[in-house]
Amino acid sequence: MSEINLGKLGFYWRMTDALNVPQNPVPDFVDFSFEFDEAHQLIIQKKNDQTWEYLETIYNENYNVGYLQEGHDLALSYGDDFLNFIEHTISSYNSNVKRVFEIGAGGCYILDRLKQKGLDVVAIDPSPIAAKAGNKYGIEVQNEFYPTKEKIEPSDLIIHYDVLEHVLDPWDFLRMHKNDLTEGGLILFAVPDCSHYIPVGDISMILHEHINYYDQESLRNVVESAGFEVLEIKAAEYGGVLYCTAKVAKEETWVPKVGREKAIKFENDITQLKDKVTAFILEGTQEGNTLGCYIPLRMVPYLSICGVNSNIRFFDDNTGIHHQYFDGFDAKVENMDELVEKPVTHLIIMSAIFGEIIKTKVIDRTVGSGMQIKCLNDFF
Repeated sequence: MSEINLGKLGFYWRMTDALNVPQNPVPDFVDFSFEFDEAHQLIIQKKNDQTWEYLETIYNENYNVGYLQEGHDLALSYGDDFLNFIEHTISSYNSNVKRVFEIGAGGCYILDRLKQKGLDVVAIDPSPIAAKAGNKYGIEVQNEFYPTKEKIEPSDLIIHYDVLEHVLDPWDFLRMHKNDLTEGGLILFAVPDCSHYIPVGDISMILHEHINYYDQESLRNVVESAGFEVLEIKAAEYGGVLYCTAKVAKEETWVPKVGREKAIKFENDITQLKDKVTAFILEGTQEGNTLGCYIPLRMVPYLSICGVNSNIRFFDDNTGIHHQYFDGFDAKVENMDELVEKPVTHLIIMSAIFGEIIKTKVIDRTVGSGMQIKCLNDFF
């Protein structure tokens, strides 16, 4: 695999209350290609200068702070699970943690709760929302990108959630953490877990914001190549993320990997799965049929490849995006009740983790509808 060019895919980075309002400052659809970093056995997005300019634009917008913020539908479930892992890490590997430094703090949801537990907390984040949240919770937020040019007081624990997948050179990014740690300090972070998607070539994991697509193997390689000793890598109890805890290694022993078998299989699997999913999409959009997409964000790459962006319906249980729109698509996000009230002929549920649960609920509530329902796992 030298490059897998998938063409122009939907550039997701926000939701809006009306179609393209306010005006999207970046194109709705942007080129995307995969490459393979053999040394780390890491699937990556091929660098595209134009895309990088678009990313720079959106990172300074108010929308882009993730779901770990007060009031977000997913903050409690995902946030509490991450907090539990932080507590586990502190009790297991360094009970003397006093100061926590978060990179990319978003809505300061995590730091506020750590502060309530008596820890000293500080953050760095370029988003205006992060600065506003810091003021609200009394948390110092350096409103810029990491690393800062200013000297940072060393911390006992550096954390970040959904950051390392956005970084062009993650090993260099992690290596810089050494300068900001106290002796015996730890790093702890979360990244999207692509372990379910890479082995089957599932492109539903694609977001232009994500440069790196980690499984446990590649994540360990990246961390060790940065001069850290991995203490623990585990899948989260809730949601599709990998947690990692590490400390500075006494000596660096990492050796670059050799072999492209993983990349070759990934490319072949993409072709096979893409053909199956797009065939269902095209069937569901034929005259007389109606295609419904549950967990619509993960459908965006496949819909983009098919050139389908209208006359479809989107469904999601996340109340935070109810009746909102993705840039480039004219379908507002509906909920389960609206699907039950007005069924579609073809429904595809794009969740490897929750797909079967959602499918069972839909079947129980739409008995006799004749709906054709496919989960992501059905295509593997």
